[in-house]
Amino acid sequence: MNAMRINLFSPEYQEDPYYFYQVMHRHQPLFFHEPTGSYVLSRHEDIVKAFKDPAFSSRNYAWQMEPLHGKTIIQMDGREHSASRNVVVPAFRGKELMENTLPVMRSYAAALLSGFNGREVVELRDEFTNIFPIKVIVGLLGLPEEDLLLFHRWYNILQRQFTNLSNDDAVLQEALTARDEFRAYLDAVLAERMAKPGHDLLSVLCTAEVDGVRMDSTQIKGFCGLLLQAGAETTDKALANMVRNLLLHPDQFERLRKDRSLLDRAIIESLRFSPPTHMLLRVTNEKVQVSGGEIPAEATVVCLIGAANRDGKVFDRPDEFNIFREELDPRTAFTGASNIATFGFGRHYCVGVQLAKMEMQVAMEYLMDYMEEMSFAEPEIPKEIGVFTRYPESLRIRFKPRT
Repeated sequence: MNAMRINLFSPEYQEDPYYFYQVMHRHQPLFFHEPTGSYVLSRHEDIVKAFKDPAFSSRNYAWQMEPLHGKTIIQMDGREHSASRNVVVPAFRGKELMENTLPVMRSYAAALLSGFNGREVVELRDEFTNIFPIKVIVGLLGLPEEDLLLFHRWYNILQRQFTNLSNDDAVLQEALTARDEFRAYLDAVLAERMAKPGHDLLSVLCTAEVDGVRMDSTQIKGFCGLLLQAGAETTDKALANMVRNLLLHPDQFERLRKDRSLLDRAIIESLRFSPPTHMLLRVTNEKVQVSGGEIPAEATVVCLIGAANRDGKVFDRPDEFNIFREELDPRTAFTGASNIATFGFGRHYCVGVQLAKMEMQVAMEYLMDYMEEMSFAEPEIPKEIGVFTRYPESLRIRFKPRT
């Protein structure tokens, strides 16, 4: 087969990237993408290498994230990364913090769903999946719930910059303004928490120390901005994708409703089949050999997470949604031993994976408890959109409330 000229920004690709993923796997596991001046990887083994091999760096976040959040943990390498991660991870995964967060998540889910009383149709993305994770983060940080609209606005603006692959200056400037507003908001709160810490995540970050290393106020504000932008965005889209997947596979959805022990399987399969983030970038520190050839030093590399999760060498019938998939073990699927690419691999494995898991568990449990029956409100299946991130453009749901 002659090499197909694949353009990640073409209408055809945006309509159905999954077709192109299979073309890449079979015929073009590595190719140069002229519009972005980058090399594109799609095979699972190459994506794993890009995350684990020190020949690849996350220096790309210097332009994607650093203008907004300063230098954060996701763009660090080596000892600097290890030191920062050692401070953040215990604070972020602390048992007490998670135990305190769970009842808050449940109350937020219940409150949002109570707003559906007396209705038969809702826009689930706008009215639930887009709001729920932001409410959770605001609560996790111990910030006033009445400031939710502020955080929602900042979140939407910052997310546009994260996917600003064309480097649109207007998008950047709007994001910088939102960043300054967010930092000014946190300044007063940080002074209060440093003087009188509580049990919230912000207090834990203010007081956390490992081997004499503590985060300063600039680093804490950067991490909170990253949490708002990356944490809320991925959970929002992951929830919307999961509801869409289950409604498209009603037999599996019915099995899940009858046996809630299948929930973790359904979550991890949806995260494999429809990850919220379909691509992440890396930069090579030196020449690197991958399965499709050689990448030069100092090259930008597009790692297609969505393609790695559809690699037939790792997942049987990868283009089928199957919550009973044998290759996915729910006992390890939310740990560094996971074989899906959604949370990354190696030293940059997502620090918020347990929080994301809890959010999706609570959201789906409450949706199933509240809605006895669910279906798409329109005859047309909600269309997926997006290249960097991918999710249903809308999610109008018709439901029958449980009595």
